[in-house]
Amino acid sequence: MPTFSYKARDNQGGLVTGTLDGNDKAAVEERLDRMSLIPITISAAKEKTQLSFAKLNTFFEKISDQDIIIFSRQLATLFGAGIPLTKALSTLERQMTNPKFTDIIKGIRVEVEGGSTFAAAIGRHPKVFGDLYSGMVEAGEAGGILDDVLDRVAFMLEKSSENRAKVKSATLYPKIVVGAIGAAVVFLLWFVVPKFAQLYGSFNVPLPLPTRMLIGLSTVVLSYWYIGIALIAALILAVKFYRSTEKGRYNWDRLTLKVPIFGPLMVKSIMARFARVLGSLYKSGLPILQSLDIVSRTVDNAVIAKSIKTIEDDVREGRGLTEPMTESDLFPPMVIQMVGVGEETGGLDEMLEKVAVYYDQEVEATIRNLTTTMEPILLAFIFGMVLFLALAIFLPMWDLASLAR
Repeated sequence: MPTFSYKARDNQGGLVTGTLDGNDKAAVEERLDRMSLIPITISAAKEKTQLSFAKLNTFFEKISDQDIIIFSRQLATLFGAGIPLTKALSTLERQMTNPKFTDIIKGIRVEVEGGSTFAAAIGRHPKVFGDLYSGMVEAGEAGGILDDVLDRVAFMLEKSSENRAKVKSATLYPKIVVGAIGAAVVFLLWFVVPKFAQLYGSFNVPLPLPTRMLIGLSTVVLSYWYIGIALIAALILAVKFYRSTEKGRYNWDRLTLKVPIFGPLMVKSIMARFARVLGSLYKSGLPILQSLDIVSRTVDNAVIAKSIKTIEDDVREGRGLTEPMTESDLFPPMVIQMVGVGEETGGLDEMLEKVAVYYDQEVEATIRNLTTTMEPILLAFIFGMVLFLALAIFLPMWDLASLAR
């Protein structure tokens, strides 16, 4: 869509300049009229043939969860204090340090000034805000509780960010151990084993099976390392392509739910997110069908998302939540029981909030014990690697010593 530069007068006669996107000048004039501005001149903006360093920096800049959390908290505070939405957005536009996010906020402000709703404006940036954010904002605007909804969204984003940070911290030690072992094995195969192979070859005696395996592996690494790298790269690309398909994503997500240690952790995290998002949307006044539709797009697991869509279809036919959730075999009994109590008492949002708090605690406890749980597996892996290398290197030495005696 082309960009037009304009000069206009406001209601007080002040000069206003800027740029707007539009299909043609008539569309820009119409938008200026909705903004209560009287156009003076409208002309096509000149395209720059070269990108400046600042523009390149903005292009590669990433918008983090922390940026959105801060934006949501500050906007909720300003809007709750009675400041108009457009003025609050203008204030945040000047305060944000991320230039890419600043441009997005500016675009949202312009859209709102042009008559668009806040939910529709942020909905034009799905990669930044997502379906959950726009859905809750839509409910907040409809119910007149936008500041409360923004606080809830910020809280949910904070919990997700904290859990990801805790998982990264808990898995740092295993990653370092596995990386160090991998580097040590590559070093042995590349530099040490070939010298031992020359030494053992000079004696012309049969070698034990572990030694033959290690020497063969070293030969493959030295002679065909580039083929190995190409195969690994091809495998990674194939997995990414498979996961990009609908069937591949579904099968991959189903597999991840069954992975030991991390599978149960993922289920608990998804249950916490499901309960908190559904409870927040329902409490905000959004219809249950629309709430389930938004939740299905935010759980980040194709298997559970499909199950939620099935539950949505059942609810549309007049059934409650409890029976379809039981039939899915994906939701733990505790979640089903709490939802059933919530439906019977009319306090579904309260029960879902309790479920979310419970599973948040379960996720935190699982993450705290993650290193302890993985230690036996790491120790067994390390012991197996060391034992294999020791047998492969020292068994021939013992045989040669026996022969010498």
